[in-house]
Amino acid sequence: MIRRQLINFQNRSVDVRVGFDAFSELSRMFVSAVGKPKRAMVVWNSAVSDRFGEIVEHALVDAGFAVSELSLEVSPAGASLADADAVFGALSANGITCDDLVVAVGDAATCSVVCWCADQWCGRTECALLPTTFDAMLTVATTMEPLVASGDHALPAIAVRPEPGLVVCNLDLVREASSEDLKLGYAVLVGTMLSSSKSRWNQFTETVPEILSGEEVALVNAVQWSQTARKDVLMATNPSARHALDFGKTGERTLRACLGDAAAHVPAYQLLSEGMRFEARLAHDACDFDIDYVFEVDDCLEDFGIEELGFDLESTAFIGEFRKQQFARSNRSMLPLPAALGAIRLTNVEDEILERHAQAYLASRKELL
Repeated sequence: MIRRQLINFQNRSVDVRVGFDAFSELSRMFVSAVGKPKRAMVVWNSAVSDRFGEIVEHALVDAGFAVSELSLEVSPAGASLADADAVFGALSANGITCDDLVVAVGDAATCSVVCWCADQWCGRTECALLPTTFDAMLTVATTMEPLVASGDHALPAIAVRPEPGLVVCNLDLVREASSEDLKLGYAVLVGTMLSSSKSRWNQFTETVPEILSGEEVALVNAVQWSQTARKDVLMATNPSARHALDFGKTGERTLRACLGDAAAHVPAYQLLSEGMRFEARLAHDACDFDIDYVFEVDDCLEDFGIEELGFDLESTAFIGEFRKQQFARSNRSMLPLPAALGAIRLTNVEDEILERHAQAYLASRKELL
């Protein structure tokens, strides 16, 4: 079963195909991506091309494309403008025009930089994304991983709404992946579903065992629910609500900075989940988020096998870094926090609330050591 979903962004739609053995129908999908097949350029890293090279290339040739390739080793921490420059150089060298097709096969960072480049090339060149990780399947149709600008202290802050023409999510890759490789996707899914409605959250939490076991309908639903929830956030009429997908990310960046070199040994999913756990507690005081839902978020992360992280940090340094991370991206001291299920809004967090919860949170994490 390959299920189709159209995500509508004003004048443009993203065609998302989700299912097991989804790559078996790539040729037909590629034909529908452009008016008349002529040239296509595929971007991937060497590990991905070794596994899927023949499948993707044959599908493009069968669809009528002359195929060129670019091997791009993008850091999992994020792509840079140097990576984008390499993509632009290959697009030029291979004579790709606005009537051709650019295909990205890989993780979220790879799909993001390629889709961003295709959007700029010749005013917009159509792009097809074949995400190979679970977190990428949940996100690349609606949001991109920010690119890192040049400079020693550059932030990963260059991002637009990607709006690719086609996204193909092959769930065989989810079923084959290790539980450790899936946990970033699980953490992203929890944060995304928290921005959806109460009924959708309840549906989601009830299907966690089926998602963990790789049950087909549950996995397809999880990906499509995520796409819908993320699109609704981005298209919200309330400007404050459009920040909902950043829930937990200030805490994540704070921990990454405070832990320093040690953060390199902590999985990304654990930093993100800790950010969500801490900010959910802030929400209880700052905007009356029900404490039962705070514990539900904890329980959901635990069900996905994401344990609490033990560390020892001094509260003054943590609070200072937290505020610094806020002001690096905004002039306002406001966080996207859940007031209720499906209602994540920008909220002012007073110093007293932040200090009290930071001290309690850091003490609890020290105890885990």
